[in-house]
Amino acid sequence: MANDARVIQRLTNLTFALLGSNKPRDIEWIRTHVDGYEDKTDTAMARILKRDVQSLRRAGVPARSENGLVWVNKDSYELPPISFTEEEAYVLGLAGDLGTSGSLGAFARSGWTKIAAGGATRAFDDAPISALDNDISRLDTDVVAAVTACVRSRTRMRFTYQPSPTAPPQTRTMDPWGLIALNNRAYVVGYDVEREAERSFRAVRVSEVRKVRDVPAGDFHLPDRPVQQIVEDSLRGPTVKEAVVRVDPGTAGELVAKATDLGDNRFRLVDVERDWLVRTTASFAPHAVVELPGDVREDVVKLLSATQEAQNER
Repeated sequence: MANDARVIQRLTNLTFALLGSNKPRDIEWIRTHVDGYEDKTDTAMARILKRDVQSLRRAGVPARSENGLVWVNKDSYELPPISFTEEEAYVLGLAGDLGTSGSLGAFARSGWTKIAAGGATRAFDDAPISALDNDISRLDTDVVAAVTACVRSRTRMRFTYQPSPTAPPQTRTMDPWGLIALNNRAYVVGYDVEREAERSFRAVRVSEVRKVRDVPAGDFHLPDRPVQQIVEDSLRGPTVKEAVVRVDPGTAGELVAKATDLGDNRFRLVDVERDWLVRTTASFAPHAVVELPGDVREDVVKLLSATQEAQNER
């Protein structure tokens, strides 16, 4: 994996160096100015550069190499303007949050940068989820890759699940349907073979994912409704019948979208999930404050205090 990271970094450096150049560059210039090519012999340099140009072309970068010169056809590389709905922009913004920490940072930096280069923008008044207890930034890339591979190939998998820090680990068998983000947490969702029912598991508590071999294709259970809905239904907790929040103008769009405007920057929410209200309000603090009910306001304060303590211990 470390070697792959070095190759990706070298290819990225080469791409930006060529895009920033107003003329084709020769091998010596690349060796001198582009990180990743230094200390290479002429023979090794020519071989590596030829391979890298081919890799860039396969990735969609119109790189060219001819007569000892290398360049990128900039006219072919410009992306058309891209527009997204509010929901799509939120998902793409989540990719940007991944880059703040954790082993998924490389995915975020490469994916979001490419999309942003095409004109995509994120509404940064969305909840800064990375500031709170966020599963996404703590996901293990090996777990993500293994689960995703099983989902795509509709392959049964077996994994180790840790229900809590003090509970003994469990071995679970699942027909996986997806990896879903909900309320700053990530869940592996699918059909639990032993329990013969839909199940969702916190992804950060999943490890040692492996394929179950020799399972007939027809035995793989498929979902009968949207996977996101399955997770939401399985995790639906207590609701708050009525809440009033005070929101600074132009902020906390996720809260405002579900509320009725009472005037004076105050908003009323009805029949909302308690955990969602606490976490969402905390993520917008200090621009959003729960006025009523008082016990929800206290939970927001507790969450913010716990988050601050965790950050101070890092």
